Amino acid sequence: MSKTSNATRLDNAESLSADVIVVGAGLSGLSAARELSRRGLSCLLLEARDRIGGKTYSKAPPGIVSKIDLGAAWINASNQERTYRLAREVGADLIEQNTSGSVVLQDIDGTRKTFPYGEIPPFDEESRAQAAHIRDQTELDCQTLDINNTQHPERDNMTFADYCRKHTTNEAALRTANMWTRAMLGQEATDVSALYFLSYCRSGGGLLRMRSDQEHGGQYLRIRQGTQYLSTGLASLLPTDKCAIKLKTRVTSVQQTSDGVSVSTSATATASGSDPPAATTYRAKKLISAVPYSMLTSIAFQPQLPDPKNILAKSFNYNSYTKLMLIFRTPFWQKRGYCGLVQSFTGPATIMRDTSIPADNTWVLTTFPCGTSGRAWQALGRKEREQAVLEQIGQVFDAADIVKEEFITSIGHDWNEDEFSGRGCPCVSLPPGVLGRVGGALREPVGNIHFAGTETAVVWKGYMEGALRSGERVAEEIVEALGMAPSHKI
Repeated sequence: MSKTSNATRLDNAESLSADVIVVGAGLSGLSAARELSRRGLSCLLLEARDRIGGKTYSKAPPGIVSKIDLGAAWINASNQERTYRLAREVGADLIEQNTSGSVVLQDIDGTRKTFPYGEIPPFDEESRAQAAHIRDQTELDCQTLDINNTQHPERDNMTFADYCRKHTTNEAALRTANMWTRAMLGQEATDVSALYFLSYCRSGGGLLRMRSDQEHGGQYLRIRQGTQYLSTGLASLLPTDKCAIKLKTRVTSVQQTSDGVSVSTSATATASGSDPPAATTYRAKKLISAVPYSMLTSIAFQPQLPDPKNILAKSFNYNSYTKLMLIFRTPFWQKRGYCGLVQSFTGPATIMRDTSIPADNTWVLTTFPCGTSGRAWQALGRKEREQAVLEQIGQVFDAADIVKEEFITSIGHDWNEDEFSGRGCPCVSLPPGVLGRVGGALREPVGNIHFAGTETAVVWKGYMEGALRSGERVAEEIVEALGMAPSHKI
């Protein structure tokens, strides 16, 4: 049965669209739908985009065989078991992240420093000691943090920059810490709550694990077919007699009723030229919000969401986080002894990584212009942005002429212009003073409305693993709320 005919059947069943409506067909929404369908509940997924996958978004540039990840890109096999299991289930080919060769630091004055992967950059002796100190202090505080306890007022009322200044005044160490928040959240250390950043790191096992490109780390494995393959694969596993997906369907309002929810939608305008579905209303017993929290402000809720939810929705924010992938004829950086990892205090890209697909003879450097330097870069025209990053690549690998000869094309996605991601990526974050005040409401249901999404996860927040786990959590909430026996799934 096709998904269209299935949606019609669900719409006509007992005058309900489904047992559960899921807003958003990214990994969290798809994960929830799969778990609910396993328990015999029907699900209708409403997706505003003309594709499924959310922040898993993979495209092949013209003339290139391989699909390039414009959004989420990495997993690991040891402590991201949901994602790894899904990758195996859908037959994804895995690529180990390259860490063979030197890392490059582009210092504040533009000079290059090279060093082995896993070591501290070759600053002067005092700066190296202070960079190690702030790294170790952050790691210690991550590891001893109870992620479910948001009542740490001292840490929540200061920025991560303030937290770092309590432990060091060394400028190189402070710039290094600011690079962590830029690379991981697109935020300046002056803008994010210290408690939120520590909690974010704790969800991934600590700062060191979350930043690692090696086994057990956050950036260890990639998907040859692109990570959107995980989303389309998961969608294909949904039973067609229980689940349907409607694309180009924007949820505009949600009204709670005595026996469930009533959801109004409108058609999403697209550039494809195809006719979107007509605006309509659906009803269900339960609703799952599987969109970024910042998107909740675009939906009219009746009755209104409680104040803590509204405060979170208005406070969660992105700064600037963009990916630009540059494709070359050969992996010239590898031939020159570099692993492809670059850390930069100057930008425009704060971080670069080798995201090549050797089996396809596709050689790629993924660059991350983010934070303040990324915001300035975004103000340039498309060609100027490309040229600025190419010049930076030439500088950091001391290979300006080679870059010009080897460059083929680039592909990117400006997540700050992506309305349905909440205009940002990879994960929303909070400024000081919010998490301790209303963080306890983050995962709390509101009547028949339940909240998923990677930012609600307590394990691997901001990653695909967190999204999948959040879907499982809300599915279990709904099963129990409907009086069904829990699955006792670990």
